[in-house]
Amino acid sequence: MTNPNLGPAEDQPSTSWEIVPVTREEAAVIKSLFFKLHLYNASLDPRFALAEDWERHLTARIERALDGRDHLALLARAGGRPAGFLLAAVHIDAPLWRHREWAEVEALYVERQWRGTGLADELLGRALDWAAERGLPAVQLYVTACNTRAISFYERQGFRSAQAVMRTLLPVG
Repeated sequence: MTNPNLGPAEDQPSTSWEIVPVTREEAAVIKSLFFKLHLYNASLDPRFALAEDWERHLTARIERALDGRDHLALLARAGGRPAGFLLAAVHIDAPLWRHREWAEVEALYVERQWRGTGLADELLGRALDWAAERGLPAVQLYVTACNTRAISFYERQGFRSAQAVMRTLLPVG
């Protein structure tokens, strides 16, 4: 799930940041930001709560990003402190489909004090460039239906709704 949590911050910092590929040493920083993102997502929809072993799975995704081929992990820093991150990956769907390969933005998060500064635009732009360099025909992402701020951000970036995920919960037990 992605969620830039964009909106005007009370104290707007300058737009001075650096965006770098994540290193092994920064995995803990990414995990902390990812946890914040999914606390927010789970507050919108409890079905987005993280699994008990989520850190192990996130570590594996970061490891795949280190080779730079089919995963992308970026960290934004401002004044040496984490300001946001982005995770993306090449997605290959089942051979049933003609159009089955794309890049998927798996996570995008910007710390509150950096929202509305253009940092999310920059992170997403890097992911779009990464996908284009790999010849991928599309970039997709998931966003929680009630997260209107994130939906507006993605629409401003040229994203359009392609399908709706519908759910009904069944009684357990």
